Amino acid sequence: MARVGYGLTPGGSGEWTFVAGRAFLAAVPSGTHPGIVTKLTGLVSEPRITIEALVSLLPLAGEDAVANFVVVVPGDPTDSDGIPVSAVVRGRIAVDVFSVGGSRRFTDRDIRPWLLADFRSVIGLVIGSPLADVVPASRLDSGRTVELGAIAADTLFWSLAALAREDDDTIIRAPAPLPVPAPAPLSVADADTVVRPPQAAQDTVIARRRERRERRPAAEAAPLARGTHYGFRLPDGEERRLDAVYFLGRRPRSPRITGGPLPRLVTVTSPTSAVSATHLEIRQEGDTVVVTDLNSTNGTLVNPPRGKIGRSQRLAPGQSLAVAPGTTVDIGDGNIVEVLPASER
Repeated sequence: MARVGYGLTPGGSGEWTFVAGRAFLAAVPSGTHPGIVTKLTGLVSEPRITIEALVSLLPLAGEDAVANFVVVVPGDPTDSDGIPVSAVVRGRIAVDVFSVGGSRRFTDRDIRPWLLADFRSVIGLVIGSPLADVVPASRLDSGRTVELGAIAADTLFWSLAALAREDDDTIIRAPAPLPVPAPAPLSVADADTVVRPPQAAQDTVIARRRERRERRPAAEAAPLARGTHYGFRLPDGEERRLDAVYFLGRRPRSPRITGGPLPRLVTVTSPTSAVSATHLEIRQEGDTVVVTDLNSTNGTLVNPPRGKIGRSQRLAPGQSLAVAPGTTVDIGDGNIVEVLPASER
């Protein structure tokens, strides 16, 4: 499912000891006590392991304390373009996290004892010096391939193999119940990162602050006559009637598990892959139009109808929102979908 490679400076002996397991990656300084490395390599064949269990093997104090390390645990595949990944970083080491939309550098930011974060839709990682330049995504398959076990090197490359899944193998989670409030702003990481405090930490770490959210009822609408449907306008100007559930994306797939008829699939052009494979659901529920972000990589922006009071709202992954006619939904790469008034078309 994934490839692991390593890079070594010519003539060098390797700044880090990297341990590649079936369910984790770890990096510790090359001078780390051999007993600690042995404990890590003893877990390389385990099919599952928690990130807390791995961190517990790395002493933070005493003669054998590990001042700098990285531990990474990939999650199970989802229906998005990548997989979830949890990572812990401490000290002078960095993880470059790649998704379809680009990359970001993850360091501990001088937070002690260490910093843990969850990332969504990851397609690759590079672990190494925080002073090194970020490599382009095309180089994620660099370095010599390493199997399970430990290796001395300067850089570790982890890249996700293409998920070859047919339409009938795709599972798309049901949308969240309505109404769903807007996500609170993040104070530590970006919108695609969730930062969590460690368990049983010895010092204080900084975590995302969550603001209290208030539920707001959806706007009331007059009942529609039987057989009346809203519609929507695609980026190319084509109009569709909302007499079915629609999935939009750059290569949309039908879910394997549904609670009703399969959705109709609409493919949109996305030269930069900003639009996820299966990005947006739009459907009519009674007298209401509901749009749902299908766990997209780069998010969905909902803009209120022109001339109406309100502000744009970015949907959280999996979030649903009831919208009014005239609302526009931006899913990236210039693809804007407009909700049309109800009619007996």
